[in-house]
Amino acid sequence: MKYTVYKLIALLSLAISMGSCRKEVKNIPLAQADDIAILQGYLNPDLDTITIALSVASGITKNKKTITQADLEQAQVTIESNGIVKPLQFLANNSGTVVFYLKNAELPILSGSTYTVRAKNGDKFSMEAMTTVPAPGFDFSFETTGPFNFPSSGDIYRVKTKVADIRGQENYYRINVYAEMRWSNSNVSIYYATDDHDATAEINTTLEISTYARDSGTCILSVSNISEEYYKFAESLNTLGNTDGNPFAEPTRLYTNVQGGIGILGSMRVKYKDL
Repeated sequence: MKYTVYKLIALLSLAISMGSCRKEVKNIPLAQADDIAILQGYLNPDLDTITIALSVASGITKNKKTITQADLEQAQVTIESNGIVKPLQFLANNSGTVVFYLKNAELPILSGSTYTVRAKNGDKFSMEAMTTVPAPGFDFSFETTGPFNFPSSGDIYRVKTKVADIRGQENYYRINVYAEMRWSNSNVSIYYATDDHDATAEINTTLEISTYARDSGTCILSVSNISEEYYKFAESLNTLGNTDGNPFAEPTRLYTNVQGGIGILGSMRVKYKDL
């Protein structure tokens, strides 16, 4: 259902920013009869606040089971690790995205630790998701070249990035250029990659950014070691976006690791460098 896809893409843009015991739900259809709750969160040890967002995708039948904004705001949201459970507090309702928070000091987010987030409200919904925070032991370098002139799209710069992979384990990476421009801030280029089951010692990517973004503000290059479920969710969103409206495209299911709903609980370790 397009509404679900667009809602999740919107939630994905809010992110700053598993082991064998993880619970995983695969092949969730995008169209559903009843309203379905959405949970999304990205755990990052570098942030001082844990935030979890709840939303709802509308069902398609007339006499459907409904989930209201009040139902979301009144949810009980908790995070658990190593037997310690902490409740999150309601923060705000931002145009239908209901945000709950907890200070990181209350339950520190640590590499190698597994966290379970639960969100429930009576018989309206009960969701649960799990993630294990990746390791920070990677590094990267980059080289910026340009500008290159393209009459159809304007001048661009190319940012060649080399990520020194963490050996002995499978890793997933998010390479991103973020621009703080005069009138707006935005992610101007994002790329996801894997180390091919630990077969690749160095990951090479080339991102393109406009001259306007490069020269009109502060550009920051970040590389994140992201959890496997975060990678699968992002890749499924990308596939859905590329095949939307194509009647000959292979049917694609949105990846989710949320039981009792849809969405994503992922985690990451991030390193930054100024361009």
